[in-house]
Amino acid sequence: MKKILLGAMFACLLSACYTPLNNSGVATTKPWLEVSAKKLDFDGKQYDSCYRFNIHFWPQEVAEVIDMKNACVDACCWRSDKTEVTLDFNKDFDQRLAYYGRARKYTPGKITFKVTHSNLVNTTKVTTDPKGAVANSGLVKLSYKEYENPARLKQIEEAANRLQTRRNAYLNEQRQQQAERVAKTVVQPASKEAQAKALLSRVAGPKIDKYFYQMNKSYNRQGAVFMLSDRLLQVQELNTQGGFAVYCHAKARTGVSATQLKASTFPCGKWRVDLEAQTVQPDNAKAKQIWGK
Repeated sequence: MKKILLGAMFACLLSACYTPLNNSGVATTKPWLEVSAKKLDFDGKQYDSCYRFNIHFWPQEVAEVIDMKNACVDACCWRSDKTEVTLDFNKDFDQRLAYYGRARKYTPGKITFKVTHSNLVNTTKVTTDPKGAVANSGLVKLSYKEYENPARLKQIEEAANRLQTRRNAYLNEQRQQQAERVAKTVVQPASKEAQAKALLSRVAGPKIDKYFYQMNKSYNRQGAVFMLSDRLLQVQELNTQGGFAVYCHAKARTGVSATQLKASTFPCGKWRVDLEAQTVQPDNAKAKQIWGK
């Protein structure tokens, strides 16, 4: 009788440690451990299962330094293939520091998960090393220290400066050629929009170039990539003699690395152009910001 009572107490205590059943009908010891599929032998006993860690990270950038699929986060892993998973957050630290000139080193640097299953209580268990590295909500919170490679940062800045210098030279040449073409052409009403664009490019173009050059430097300081592309000018004729509103936008590709770029469009101001007076004035907050640089 004593053994029965002890057994019942043990079963109650044991069951209190486990979370509700997953969709596969298997209990787990952590809410963030999911079992999506299982394999049974002829006796109906489980000999394999596919598990996944439903975890998330802070800071969120941590997810970019690990293979989420291989880490059994974005896809389930069969226990027969791997019963132990190690997330090495600092694996590529040296390479990132050498390439970007700036990189973070995380603590803890590694987290190891061990997954086992007990057919006796139909429960899949996970342990972590270090213990408590994952909160009950699935949050993995890491601290970090940022390191810099001054020599590499200088190389990146010099390369960006050379690129911007070449681009400025090219843009200046294009503006000069466009201005020459406009000067040789008899002014027709249909060409006034082109004249407004040319006047804006000649007068405010250098300041707009400087604005995007500073933006490029800001991205580089953060270890990110900023690649400027086409500049778009939209012209709207005003109810004044020779007056036009010119809206400036620039296409660019940005991202954390050269292989992870996303297309973006950046405003570069609304400008008031007067062909009669041959003047250009900023006409919104962005244009005034650029004009004042």
